[in-house]
Amino acid sequence: MSNISALPKWPPQVLLEAGRNIFVTRDARDYALGHGIVYRALPTEEGGLPPQDTTIHAPTTIVPTPFPRVLFEKAQKIQPLFNRLYAKVAMDDEFLASVMKDSVIKVDDFQRRLFDIWRTVKEEGLSQPMHLGLFRSDYLMHEEADGYLDIRQVEFNTISSSFGALSSRVSQMHHHLLQIGAYSAGHPCLLAENMPKNEALDTLAAGLADGHRYYVEQASKAGRKVQPAILFIVQPEERNTFDQRAIEHVLSEKYNIPVLRAPLDHLSTQASLHGNDRVLVMHSPLSLTPTEISVVYFRAGYSPTDYHNETEWDVRLMLERSYAIKCPTIALQLAGAKKVQQVLAEPDVLERFMGSNAHDIRFTFSQLWPLDDSPLGREAMSLVHEDPTKYVMKPQREGGSNNIYKEDILPALEAMEKRDKDRADRGEDASVKEREGYILMSLIHTPKDRGSMMLRAGHGDVAEHVSDTVSELGIYGTALFGPDAEESFRDGGFLLRTKASASNEGGVAVGFSVIDTPVLV
Repeated sequence: MSNISALPKWPPQVLLEAGRNIFVTRDARDYALGHGIVYRALPTEEGGLPPQDTTIHAPTTIVPTPFPRVLFEKAQKIQPLFNRLYAKVAMDDEFLASVMKDSVIKVDDFQRRLFDIWRTVKEEGLSQPMHLGLFRSDYLMHEEADGYLDIRQVEFNTISSSFGALSSRVSQMHHHLLQIGAYSAGHPCLLAENMPKNEALDTLAAGLADGHRYYVEQASKAGRKVQPAILFIVQPEERNTFDQRAIEHVLSEKYNIPVLRAPLDHLSTQASLHGNDRVLVMHSPLSLTPTEISVVYFRAGYSPTDYHNETEWDVRLMLERSYAIKCPTIALQLAGAKKVQQVLAEPDVLERFMGSNAHDIRFTFSQLWPLDDSPLGREAMSLVHEDPTKYVMKPQREGGSNNIYKEDILPALEAMEKRDKDRADRGEDASVKEREGYILMSLIHTPKDRGSMMLRAGHGDVAEHVSDTVSELGIYGTALFGPDAEESFRDGGFLLRTKASASNEGGVAVGFSVIDTPVLV
């Protein structure tokens, strides 16, 4: 733990001076544009695709944010345990089924479709038993009543864990600004040794390379000499393309692994399964013959909005049935659901998976409750009616903008109850309440009065001073695992996202946060 007094007043006063602010902002902006810390520009028409030939710099800070060294190192130290925990959960069919089948999938059509694919493929028999995960575990600092600080887990991401590349480059940008004297006379903590190296990009690329290497080795053992590619599943409207491209470039330059990219709907005509092993092949304009796929890396497919029609669901089933290694499998995507996070927090559940290591993980959990008719669920309903301002309701969704906070909870519950009644009146099965698709989480009490200097595209030559901010720390890890195979785990790199305290959500891609880095104190 750390004490709140360890956090200095921020940002340094010298950076608020107009001359320094303008100088540092211009240099940071040019560094970002020159080093690929960029997004595609916003679409010119509502509902349109972003222009493919125009970029803007990603939102960042111009000075790192103080973060207690002991808490940063704690988050790093515990990541290997989380990697192994979620590997175990994804391979425990009985546990996953028990968590999902009688609650969430009855009221959440998206989770039901994923669950149905998982069950279908399990019943058919897996062509590829290996799982590949590129993870990120997200934390907020929590201030105890006595002024001590600790970390509390917000969520564990098992699909499309983004910003590894851009966060690595923002770390380099802050080191560059330090080197040119941008922080001179700022604060004693602003030293190179207090700004950790960020290996997120290398970690994520290495994880994908692990999966590719395993695939090639298994093909060789079966007498097949292959030269496959990794397939990135992407969103047509993606603006965060260059975070993905950076991983692709490392795979090509460091590992000599080719990468193909496609949205789900294109694969209905461009990809197919071959042979009894259901080898996945894809037609590419770069080759006269179909290209075999070693790893399918999902940077899409985590949201209902990624599935516009049955064709895209059919493609997801085809990919899951294939011999390619999936990053993640449906099982691993289900393991990342908020409902699983909540059940793992119940007494003795975590211990079942992690034994004596469970304590270290459990110590990072906030209080979590189901919203069903169990004793814990009834306790949750009583607590939230007593004082909803202490809680957040979370659905089984990724990507930001989905949670229900504080005063909005009770009206949301009332609306759900009305829809439950309407379902019953129509003669539909309403035995599982809509609220059971959510979990309840106690709000994390973050330190107050910590400011930041935020740089956003289109805001001119002066970084915005936001006087009250919250920073969320994510730690990256990878896992290649299967029931009868040697496992490979990695961890390394981080993402720090900073937002105004008044903002409930934390996503960079949806406009709430900026990419930051820690300076350790």
